[in-house]
Amino acid sequence: MPDKLSLLLLPLLLLCLLTVQMPEADAATVQQLEQQVSKMQDVYRDLTSLSFQFSQLTRTGGRERQGAGNAVFYRPPGKPGVMRWNYTEPDTQIILNDGSKLSIYTKADNQLIVTSAAEMQSDITYAFFSGTRNLLDDFTVGPAGDRFIVSSESDLQAVQLTPKKPHAQIRVLNLWFDADFMIRRLIMEDHFDSITELSFSNIKLNTLPVDSADTLTDLLKLDLPPDTEIIRQ
Repeated sequence: MPDKLSLLLLPLLLLCLLTVQMPEADAATVQQLEQQVSKMQDVYRDLTSLSFQFSQLTRTGGRERQGAGNAVFYRPPGKPGVMRWNYTEPDTQIILNDGSKLSIYTKADNQLIVTSAAEMQSDITYAFFSGTRNLLDDFTVGPAGDRFIVSSESDLQAVQLTPKKPHAQIRVLNLWFDADFMIRRLIMEDHFDSITELSFSNIKLNTLPVDSADTLTDLLKLDLPPDTEIIRQ
């Protein structure tokens, strides 16, 4: 089971600045990458719903933890976006952000943790979908490092994002996206040399009803056992 920090970082790709080795890039290359990042953000901002399957690999101090599941983003007109991650491996776990609160349910612990979603406003995934932040305001853009290159992904564009303002946890982010500007792979490094890698598949765009109370209710439903321990922070 992912630890609490991984859960908060997982879709929770927060901003930070630490000294990192950046690949050299000329001005024309940087400008082209910035245009691609801007286009990618525009594509996500225009979505009303997004779903996908994901796999996760976290490496910390020589140890590896794996996870997998599916996720759904939904943005009803005039309402905050909803973000839900459903872990099916290694254990059942749900991370739900309804725009005002963040809920993390862990079946193995029979526990629900509820906290304010205010800290999530700097989450890259949530920002992509909700359009709450401008990535070029928050990040310096450059070529992705070559140590994470996978030969089977030669058709994907890669970019490295380095936060402009310091944050206590994340130092650099590498993204791989396809010709439609959909993120297919993401690698996040923190200043403890931990690496969290997410791969996305079976991506579906705008397949949910645009403004459906039933859809919203279903996404927000947790169906907790009656004896679930609820911790509010």
